[in-house]
Amino acid sequence: MTDLVRTRLRRLHDEYAAAANRAVAEGREDLLTQLVADYPDAALRVMTTGDTHPTPC
Repeated sequence: MTDLVRTRLRRLHDEYAAAANRAVAEGREDLLTQLVADYPDAALRVMTTGDTHPTPC
């Protein structure tokens, strides 16, 4: 794995973590469930295509 991919994965993680924290703070369990379901696919896109914008809901 290249440093660029690692950086993109870290950014993706940070964005999803922030979105998850907002969902928890707002009592949005439905959104949290969706974020959890979407994250693996978004991470896979970063690793396989270099997609830099698989942002959370």
